Amino acid sequence: MSTVVMRKLEIVALKRDMNAVLECLGHAGCFQIASPEGQAGQAEEPGYGDMLAVLEELRRSLELLYPESVAEGTRLPGPGEAASLEAMRGRALAIDEATRLNAERAAKAREALEEALLFAGLDIPYRELDRMSFLAVRIGRIDPEELPTIRGALGDRAIALAVGRKGDIVALASRRGRFALDTELSRSGFEPRQFSPDFTGVPPELPAALERRLDELEAERTRIEEERSALRRELGGSWAALASSFAVASSVEEARLSLESSSMACRLLGWAPASAVKGLAAAISARTAGRVALRAFEPGELESVRSRAEEVPVLLRHRGLVASFERMVMSFGAPQYGGVDPTPFVCAFFVIFFTIMFGDLGQGLLILAGSLAIRFGLVPSLAKWKAFAPIGAACGLGSMLMGILTGSCFTFETALVPFTRAVSRGLTGMPVDRFLNLMPEDGSGKIITFFGFTLALGVIVNSTGLVINIIDRLRAGKLGEALFSKTGLAGALFFWWAIGMGARAALGSRPEWFDALGLGLPMLALVFEDALADAVEGRRHRNEDGGFAAVVKGFVAVLESISFYLSGTLSFLRVGAFALSHVVLSFIVFTMGDMVRQGSPFGLLWQSLVVLFGNAIIVFLEGLIVAIQVVRLQYYEFLSKFLTETGRPFSPFRFQFRKEQP
Repeated sequence: MSTVVMRKLEIVALKRDMNAVLECLGHAGCFQIASPEGQAGQAEEPGYGDMLAVLEELRRSLELLYPESVAEGTRLPGPGEAASLEAMRGRALAIDEATRLNAERAAKAREALEEALLFAGLDIPYRELDRMSFLAVRIGRIDPEELPTIRGALGDRAIALAVGRKGDIVALASRRGRFALDTELSRSGFEPRQFSPDFTGVPPELPAALERRLDELEAERTRIEEERSALRRELGGSWAALASSFAVASSVEEARLSLESSSMACRLLGWAPASAVKGLAAAISARTAGRVALRAFEPGELESVRSRAEEVPVLLRHRGLVASFERMVMSFGAPQYGGVDPTPFVCAFFVIFFTIMFGDLGQGLLILAGSLAIRFGLVPSLAKWKAFAPIGAACGLGSMLMGILTGSCFTFETALVPFTRAVSRGLTGMPVDRFLNLMPEDGSGKIITFFGFTLALGVIVNSTGLVINIIDRLRAGKLGEALFSKTGLAGALFFWWAIGMGARAALGSRPEWFDALGLGLPMLALVFEDALADAVEGRRHRNEDGGFAAVVKGFVAVLESISFYLSGTLSFLRVGAFALSHVVLSFIVFTMGDMVRQGSPFGLLWQSLVVLFGNAIIVFLEGLIVAIQVVRLQYYEFLSKFLTETGRPFSPFRFQFRKEQP
């Protein structure tokens, strides 16, 4: 279970073929471009930043979504694609402009209506309102054929509305637009309506006309949005294709900056999985009609790798459930190239610990159902967590199994008793109420045994981490660390012998004389770690701090190792503690539900509410806490044993959309 075997590729092609080469590599998604050894070339293609900005502008205007990925076979755009994009932009801009004008007109009409309603009930002569109001209001008659001309001449500076009889109008403008309004009305032969001197407030025609105008503008806004929806349906597919094409173009342009080039040819360096080299070579050769040279190098053949001037990128490759844990491993740190891949161990330990700490048949079923719903896209708002759905499904199944063992289903302690009795009678001939009883009803013996079991799991996890670290150090050529470090063979032997002594003591055995050797020899190796490491690696050891400092350093190393292994082992008691707390909390919910049912005529209803609320707390709150604790155990008690030096994750060249945030 090592990391994926990698090869370094050198690709030399004609300049005119390099775009085709990069297209192949981008669609394959299994080639990481390496920094050139010489001077990088300059991009020769025109910049695509403007086109990408237009694509983003169209996306926002038409409320489009980027495709999940660039479609296979997408090619670089040509002049035709650029022209199509500009044509699409023009149609979208027309709708955006109509939306903007509609919003401005509606805002002005709404503001005028609010002011008209404000003055409608005031006992102020109408003629005085022209001086007090921010609006200039003109009510009268014109030739109906002049109304479109007035509206065109005034534009957004005023509002002219037809009301009442044919030719009656209401015109409004701000104080700054008053002169233009009066000029246009005078030119069109406007006849103002005469009001009596004692007329107060505003004429009823004004609010009614403004309300009709707002209705017209709302209908216009609806029509514009329908046009936008129709355009979105019409152009959505074309836009997605153009977005993919320009994503390819921008990625190719950026990749060309990493090329070494002459006047005729380009040289591209990068890393790829060994299993993908033949396929890449065949695809590139087909696209360039054989006008390409490709060489593959093993990492050991490269001086840059041997001298550690260049790191080989690390790729983990798994399927199914194990693949879901790759992100967890990578979030802590990538293993070094050629090291042991810890992902399968992380997968097994995570599911086992969650299963032990969170056991309930019904609650596990909810976790399983929720995870499957996310996995199959039934909850669109949680689609981004789809990659982690298999983890939830596995933990849900484990919780269901543990719930069957402890006899708990939605905190009901007696729900599974008939099933458990039937199964136990068939298997052993002796019916029991539950297979595993964690409640301390018959003394603490079973609890102590269960906590001992969790400590044994801790020993297995710690030992696995130590073995992986020893293998990794040996593969890296660091023999001294592999043999004499705290997490090397010396520390492992010290840990295993101490565990063996503890197990013998639990069975009633006393320490023997050979235990002094079993513990003493590894301790001596830890004390003289530096000197022994230098000896086995052929280096001359120099103690520049003196003998006393070396003794103190060795003593501290032993104390640190004892503390390291003691805390790392006892930390797994939390597994048993959380399992016990889950059982106790379930018992409390069950007991409270039973109590409220017996004390009220609506007892069944109250019991249902208590059980529902209690299960919700357990699933969401305790489930989250248990998941956090399991992650902590993985990070601090397992991965930290060997991921002290991390590698560089494999980051392949892919075509991706540059999604800008609105």
